[in-house]
Amino acid sequence: MILLLALCEPVLANKFETIGGGLSGSFRLKRQFVESALLYGGIGFIVGSVLAIVIPHSNAAFLNYANWKTSSIVMGVIGVLLLIAYFIY
Repeated sequence: MILLLALCEPVLANKFETIGGGLSGSFRLKRQFVESALLYGGIGFIVGSVLAIVIPHSNAAFLNYANWKTSSIVMGVIGVLLLIAYFIY
């Protein structure tokens, strides 16, 4: 089994190099993808942070019942960091 894996490894490595090589010359495309991921990720985390505060905390069956303050702070910090990275990048 290990011998089979060792024989297949160079084939897989060439396949992954080909996939990665397809985008290697398109710096603008990769930059747009990273910028959109940072923007939408930051907005998503900020919205999640606001929803953690706004949604009622009266049902003990909800995961957000006891730790809504902590989850809101963590999601807010991650969202702000992503947005800062978006504006710097």
